[in-house]
Amino acid sequence: MTELATDLSRLIVQLFALWLIAVAGLCLLRPRLALEGLGAMGSTPLIHFGEHTLRALVGLALIGVSDATPWPQYFLWAGVFIVGSSALITLAPRRWHHAYAMFWAERLPPWSLQVLAPFTAVAGGALFWVVS
Repeated sequence: MTELATDLSRLIVQLFALWLIAVAGLCLLRPRLALEGLGAMGSTPLIHFGEHTLRALVGLALIGVSDATPWPQYFLWAGVFIVGSSALITLAPRRWHHAYAMFWAERLPPWSLQVLAPFTAVAGGALFWVVS
């Protein structure tokens, strides 16, 4: 992989890591709004395909940056899993995706997002640090 492609992959993964930190903040401070966002997943073709296009892009970026990390095999296989699962979910009927999102959005109590938020923020920070 060229240095430019690795740098672009690194940037995409860093942006994803920052997004994870932002989502953690949302879950901590506004958990009901986060649950509304979760419930919207798959609700429209734009959200469904947009979500999985971006998700697959992050997976490809993890693959692209894998050799520049201390754990290339973990990053490679995480990327392969994310790309593959995004492809499968994209091909599945959108209503299944939306029903699954609604199932969890209706059942997760807001406090559970607040409890998990610090772990998500730490994961985002660690991911940012590892690829920097």
